[in-house]
Amino acid sequence: MARLRLGIRLRESFRDFLAEIADDLSFEIDDLLPLTDAAVLLHMARIDGSDIELTPDGKEFAAADILTSKQLFARHAAKQAPLVRAIVQALTATEDHTLREGFFLDVLRRGFSAQEARSQLDTAIDWGRYAELYDYDSDDEELTLEPGAANYL
Repeated sequence: MARLRLGIRLRESFRDFLAEIADDLSFEIDDLLPLTDAAVLLHMARIDGSDIELTPDGKEFAAADILTSKQLFARHAAKQAPLVRAIVQALTATEDHTLREGFFLDVLRRGFSAQEARSQLDTAIDWGRYAELYDYDSDDEELTLEPGAANYL
């Protein structure tokens, strides 16, 4: 998401061809597609054919300072990203606001391969940590809800 934000700021127009954006940023188009998918998932961009256009929320995110961008990302991730939302909800429901990562991997493995489950959880952990919704302790393999995170649901 940060790379997409950088790319958007480098452009004079908020609407451009994905291939041109990838070229301007020296990305391969395959590297840019997950970023655009994330922006669409978070309702920060719309894609029409090969055009991408920021939504008003996307424009606000792109123009925001770091603290505000994290708050905006937290709001959108907690509401629009199903796995991030599920993690926040699950952590909110526990007495100590902590769960082991294995719990989420077990749930994800019901519908995905072990590798895909791991990849999805890693992305959700990265997004939740960036948004300061939850923390992840890699030594204990535990996720812990950050104070105020439930307010974003």
